[in-house]
Amino acid sequence: MTFQKAFARKAFARKALVAGLGVGLLGCAAAPPPAPAAASVAFVAPPPVSLAPAEPAPPVRETPDAPFRQRQPPPGPEPIFAVPAFKRFKLKNGLEVLLAEFHELPLVELNLVVKAGGATNGADLSGLAEMTRRMLDEGTKTRTPLEIADQLASLGAAMGGGSGWDSSSATLSVLGKNLAPALAVFADVVVAPAFAEAEFARVRDNSLTAITRRKDSPPTIATLTFARLLYGAKHPYGWPQTGVEASLKKMTPATLRATYGKYWHPDNAVLIAAGDTTEAALRPLLEDAFKGWKPRKVPLPKLPVPGPVANKTRIFLVDKAGAPQSSIRVGGFGIARTSPDYFAVTVMNMILGGGFYRLDLNLREGKAWTYGARSSFESRKTPGPFSAGGEFVAAHTAESVQEIIKEINGMRDADVTDAELARAKDQLIKSFPARFATRAAIANQLAEIAVYGLPATYLADYTKKVAAVTKDDVRRVARRYLLPDKLTIVVVGDATSLRDKLEKIAPVELRDVEGNPLRSAEAPKAAPPPGGGD
Repeated sequence: MTFQKAFARKAFARKALVAGLGVGLLGCAAAPPPAPAAASVAFVAPPPVSLAPAEPAPPVRETPDAPFRQRQPPPGPEPIFAVPAFKRFKLKNGLEVLLAEFHELPLVELNLVVKAGGATNGADLSGLAEMTRRMLDEGTKTRTPLEIADQLASLGAAMGGGSGWDSSSATLSVLGKNLAPALAVFADVVVAPAFAEAEFARVRDNSLTAITRRKDSPPTIATLTFARLLYGAKHPYGWPQTGVEASLKKMTPATLRATYGKYWHPDNAVLIAAGDTTEAALRPLLEDAFKGWKPRKVPLPKLPVPGPVANKTRIFLVDKAGAPQSSIRVGGFGIARTSPDYFAVTVMNMILGGGFYRLDLNLREGKAWTYGARSSFESRKTPGPFSAGGEFVAAHTAESVQEIIKEINGMRDADVTDAELARAKDQLIKSFPARFATRAAIANQLAEIAVYGLPATYLADYTKKVAAVTKDDVRRVARRYLLPDKLTIVVVGDATSLRDKLEKIAPVELRDVEGNPLRSAEAPKAAPPPGGGD
């Protein structure tokens, strides 16, 4: 038998088998693949399908409180927040003490505030107040920096501090049971800093490194340039609190000792204590710790008059070639901390951009040109800056500047809505208790009263003053402090692509990263038109 005939005969037999299976499985919904010829096939009939109705599901059991749970509970009464009480007393050397007692936890926070900060720096010595404060715990006449750190660590205590424009501070956090030995170290740091040459060189080198790095940050460049152009080079506010390279290199330990000797005295300071102690327990400890700190009259310098208010809006452009986004600051002069308009300005600024309000709703939610746009009023002993801005997509830089100016005009030209006013006041009032969340935060609130000479009832009256602000108040202060035709505008971005567009808004001046004018030869050249030039 040939191979072809054998293959055909086997194929015929296979087809016959498949046909027989097909008859046997007639009526089935689906059939398995045909089995090999040698396999036996067994047919299993499917179970009969019952057409009887299914039994009804048992009823859902309802708990007795089901109707109650279906009703949304009504809101409870508005919680009442009581501002922590505090008392005042003075030590024999004239050091004023503010004490707020809290006995729930065995912790004590001390904040010694000296009423001299960055505003006392000379124009050629920016950063002096901050450097003086930083050197306090870098060794005393009897303790090395390592001894200070070891002794505090053994007591579970921590020292810190900081400086602002109007004050400098040294802080101590400690368990109440270790207050006496920790206070001895703290007082030594405050009263007898050594300002050693080796330690000063190390701290200054660290600061110089940080200054070098900030030149790579467009937001930092924008903020510092804005201050320089607003206040001018002869005013302390025109320079960064941490100093610049030239000013730090000019400082010596002798410079710091002179600054310390001029301002760090008990009659120019206040000590805020918050935590688990009492006046009877604290006063003798303080008298003993600070008995070597002698009073001395402190003549605070008078700040120079800042640069004149701009007579027209100007744009200052700092080149950041190829930057994918632009840093924008738009503003002018604000208010002093003791201004009677403080609360009205606080509410007005909240609606403009102090939170997620007009600037964000427009530029983030509406235009999607930024992750966030904000405005602020920095209140100091003399008027600080007002600014609005953020970081924006480079292609929409000029449009973003225009929208910011539009929102500033909007605050002046029409009343805010009832909903905006209610929301802003509600946010300020309901966030106020968070300022007292820790003992350190409470000490900071009391320090503000001491530094700016605010009334003792200031904290207790805060929410009442905010609640009393009206739409007329908001519009009045907007028209007084928001001056859209006299704005200082700083843009850090790609100058070649931005300059022509910004020129359509206001005159543009080119500046370097330090805020200094660029010579025409240094100015970035505009890109040639496509296809033009060799």
